[in-house]
Amino acid sequence: MISLPTRNGNVVLLWAASALSSGSTWVMQIGLFIRVLQDFSPAVLAVVELVGTLPALLFTVLAGTLADRMDVRRLAIGSMLAQTLCVLGMTLVLHTSIWFAAGFYALQGISNTVWAPSRQQWLYGVIAVEARASANAAIGSIGGVMTIIGASLGGVLAAWSPTGAMATACGIQLLAAVPLLRLARKPLHRPTAPSTADRARREPFFRELAAGIRVLRDLPLARSVVWIGIAWGFIGGAYNTLLASYATTTLHGNGTVLGVLYVADGAAVIIGTLIAARTALRHHLSAYATSYMIQGLAWSAMFFAGHPVVAVVLLAVMRLASGIIIGLDTTLLLATVPASLRGRVSSIHMTTYNGVARLSLAVFGGLLAVTDIRTIGVCTGIASVLLGAVWWWRRDPEAERLYAAGGVENAVAG
Repeated sequence: MISLPTRNGNVVLLWAASALSSGSTWVMQIGLFIRVLQDFSPAVLAVVELVGTLPALLFTVLAGTLADRMDVRRLAIGSMLAQTLCVLGMTLVLHTSIWFAAGFYALQGISNTVWAPSRQQWLYGVIAVEARASANAAIGSIGGVMTIIGASLGGVLAAWSPTGAMATACGIQLLAAVPLLRLARKPLHRPTAPSTADRARREPFFRELAAGIRVLRDLPLARSVVWIGIAWGFIGGAYNTLLASYATTTLHGNGTVLGVLYVADGAAVIIGTLIAARTALRHHLSAYATSYMIQGLAWSAMFFAGHPVVAVVLLAVMRLASGIIIGLDTTLLLATVPASLRGRVSSIHMTTYNGVARLSLAVFGGLLAVTDIRTIGVCTGIASVLLGAVWWWRRDPEAERLYAAGGVENAVAG
């Protein structure tokens, strides 16, 4: 297997389900985008993407609360089956109505929002505390793996037939439920569904949602991961646009050059998550901050490179640092968060990051109209360096001590 820094069979099953679901999404999106561009302009594609992704963004915070209130095994399996039905609907209407397809795209995105927080709760229910960093790094490697495999498969299938690509995505999405059905038969270290007593005394849904937001005031480490995620989401939200523009303007390349850059991107992220999985607990915080700085330095330097080979090397260094960040991010975020709030905190992190990432597309689109790509690239890289330095400087000593003790559960047990 490409990147599984753990031998835990439960993690392997969750990794497989995640990889299949991510691969399905890649193939589905590329098939949809190619189909839209066959008959419509890029402006229409932008509207379709907005229609398909905005509802999911708005639902993500609610999804985290559901993961804290419900049996996450049923929620996760239900997510896979619901997404399969949505992709099937897209397959059936793809050549009939683009807007019906966009509607199914939106429903698929909403169904997918409950997968990440429920997977996280399920993951922590089937592994030991000391295995969490390695398990989170394994899950984090999926992005790099699917950047290479999922995008390539989607491109080949969509070139053959957008409808065929969509049908294949439907089949892959259905397969993603198989590892989860197998895992659901295994015992848990702790319950993933609220007990009868918990149900009797729990608060109304939206009050619990608000509690997930308020708790960040008392969790400095989790709060710091959220704010640096917001900041990097704004800086890095236009990553794909900046990279494509750099490849075609500064490097004077074509689709092949951009494809090579993305292969380097995916491979470096995988290596970075492997490094994160093997980083000692006492070095996690310093590695996280340092990676932000290395990421920014390599990204800035890349925009001065005019040769594709140099650009690939610098991008690989940049994305290797990103892989370390990805591998450590969830572990740092949830280390001091009580088990009953993990779904909500995870969803808050994802919602704020994805929200500002979409905002950044509009902002950087305007900036590209008034300045050059090199200036924007260098400035965003410097901003990443500063973010890492500020995060390290403002770290909370008590939170650092609690993290070094192995997180909230080990600290309580001790």
